[in-house]
Amino acid sequence: MDLQFEAKCLSKRTITVEPSVFPITSQEQRESLAIQHKNNAAYFLECATNLLRSATPSVAILIAYFSMEHKANQLLALYGYKVESHLCTQIGLSKIAQRKDLAKMLSEIFTLRQNIGYRLTLTQNQESKLAAERIISEILIPFTQEIDKLAREPK
Repeated sequence: MDLQFEAKCLSKRTITVEPSVFPITSQEQRESLAIQHKNNAAYFLECATNLLRSATPSVAILIAYFSMEHKANQLLALYGYKVESHLCTQIGLSKIAQRKDLAKMLSEIFTLRQNIGYRLTLTQNQESKLAAERIISEILIPFTQEIDKLAREPK
């Protein structure tokens, strides 16, 4: 048995987790980080819509999640938080932005992303293409539009 494999993979370990959310006090830093997330979200949105026209449309769901996460982090930056955790982004939407509905949408897409990325046997068929198109049009785009609306409101 390899000792490194045994130590890292077969043994119980205690892990110290550093904070994954950092307060941002400077308005300039808040706006700069929000713009960064906004641009990243737009990039992933374009990528997701392009994938719908490809032979691998299910991957659009995986990419849609990243677009949504960046949009959520854009809003949280405007509230004064730099978030570096999937879970904390969802909690932040629910508790900081007071939008449990958006947090639930993000959580559901996170689960789909995990299923596509890790658990499912991917197939190329009309059903998977239609499912991906539905997620983009009924979840990703409305989520993005709602975050854009919230981002324009004073914090």
